[in-house]
Amino acid sequence: MSQDVMEAISRAVAQGQSTPDILIMGSTGSNGGHGAGGRDGQNGVNGRDAHCNWKTGCSDGSAGTDGSAGGTGQDASAGGDGGNSLPARMYVGTLTGTVFVASRGGDGGDGGNGGNGGNGGNGGNGGNGDKDGAYSRNGYNGGNGASGGNGGNAGKGGNGGDGAKVTIIYRTLSPNSQFVPITEPSHTGGGGNGGVGGQGGAGGAGGSRGGANGTPGAPGNRGVSGQSGDHGGKPSTFDIHQGTSL
Repeated sequence: MSQDVMEAISRAVAQGQSTPDILIMGSTGSNGGHGAGGRDGQNGVNGRDAHCNWKTGCSDGSAGTDGSAGGTGQDASAGGDGGNSLPARMYVGTLTGTVFVASRGGDGGDGGNGGNGGNGGNGGNGGNGDKDGAYSRNGYNGGNGASGGNGGNAGKGGNGGDGAKVTIIYRTLSPNSQFVPITEPSHTGGGGNGGVGGQGGAGGAGGSRGGANGTPGAPGNRGVSGQSGDHGGKPSTFDIHQGTSL
């Protein structure tokens, strides 16, 4: 914004005038939708305990089963492009005071955030061993934890809309009166955040009498963050001159 415009705004604010007086602007782009989160994985089933009897021997136990993986988060959608400003023409008979006329295209919408990955299921606990007399069974291993789901990718931001030509024709200007045009390029929408990866499931505990613990699952990867829009829009142009009609 130019120094002349800044000084004109400062004078207007000091006099209690609101700014801008006339705003001609394109619509703001819609924000992208967020991705849904992935489902959590199911936990593994605990193993059976062994049972030993000095008279009949042992019935076997079992290991815990593995958990299932967490679901992947869904990808988000992109932000919408900002709307272009429409051309405008207006006629003013006699202007008294300072009038600020602002015009530009609409800003691009922000991209949505990716959905979070689901957590991996925990492994089931291993069954316990047993001993009685000459008969014995060692403990059984715990199930492995499952991996967490990956986060969904984020949406890209929208592009800014273009400005347009604003034509203002006035018949006369009172002393110390003026039109002050204000414009700038519209802004791009920001990219969304990638979804967070789910946590890995815990390994199941090994059963007593020597069962090994299950291995924990790996966490999921974070989704890719979205990029900002490719470009902002062109600023508006102004044609302000004296005349008798449009």
